[in-house]
Amino acid sequence: MDRRRFFSMAAGAGVGVLLPLTAYRYMMKGMHTGYADVRAYLNDGPEAALRAITPNDDFYLMSSHGEPAVDPEKWSLTIDGLVEHPLRFGYDEIRRLPAYETPLTLECISNSVGGGLIGNARWRGTLLHPLLERAGVQPQATYAALYAAEGYSTGHTLERILRPANFLAWEMNGEPLSRRHGFPLRVILPGKYGMKMPKWLTRIEFVDHEFLGFWEWQGWSNSAERQLQAAIDDPRDRARIAGTNFVITGWAVANESGVSKVEISTDGGHMWNDAPIFSNPMPSQVWAFWKYVWIDPSKGTHTIEVRATDGDGKVQTSSSSGEWPDGATGYHEITLEVT
Repeated sequence: MDRRRFFSMAAGAGVGVLLPLTAYRYMMKGMHTGYADVRAYLNDGPEAALRAITPNDDFYLMSSHGEPAVDPEKWSLTIDGLVEHPLRFGYDEIRRLPAYETPLTLECISNSVGGGLIGNARWRGTLLHPLLERAGVQPQATYAALYAAEGYSTGHTLERILRPANFLAWEMNGEPLSRRHGFPLRVILPGKYGMKMPKWLTRIEFVDHEFLGFWEWQGWSNSAERQLQAAIDDPRDRARIAGTNFVITGWAVANESGVSKVEISTDGGHMWNDAPIFSNPMPSQVWAFWKYVWIDPSKGTHTIEVRATDGDGKVQTSSSSGEWPDGATGYHEITLEVT
């Protein structure tokens, strides 16, 4: 019996998904959240989403095993297992590799729809694929197991770990990674939730079987590809507003195909209107910013919903589900009182 079926049967039997929920509560310890302030960037045009950098101290934090104090003089990254040429890099050696820099928006799998466990940063490090080519992954390898200094682990299929956009990061917003954000090194796989990108990375081992890491063994997704979603940033839920032309703003994120369209409903989902995206920069893994001008809203209580379409034409699902096990889905919804 696989893990997913076990937890589903346990929930149906009334014994609950105790392991995932207990783990979830543990994961939430020390959590820090932040939001994109989209309205503040309305005058920045197409570059707005790139300029909306989340300060390191405000970037969301999630930790399952604590935050180890890693000595860079003793730390190393090993690439081994089913490879032709095992590799080992010290901190200075890693920093001397060809540099790669990119903006990227990260999100936690335990983020609620429209929640604050999301942030955008400019990352600097080195591409992972050239190192894996040097190691020479053997044909029988099917999975990569990733290990971190504090005991955390996760896994990726061979195809996913070999994608050329994956990289190792040692800087965040122009500064060396802090202890809390994974010093000396973390791995970034665009399109994944944060649980699949270990901080304090120490080892990448290639194996010939599916590898389940810490959260996966407790029922969380083993693929953890980010869900397509749009969110309303301003105004906040239950706000009282007035005026004839009221601006509603927000952000949207997708998987690797990016965001192509955002729509908004001001009547609880009966009718939908385009919410123009005013900043949708490359790479596609940076959040997109949208705004909608609500003209002559009628007085009273209104339910506002928003949804996104990705670059492949897939429309965000209206089906609402919680964070466990695959990431939250459904439309972000707020209630506004027009006076």
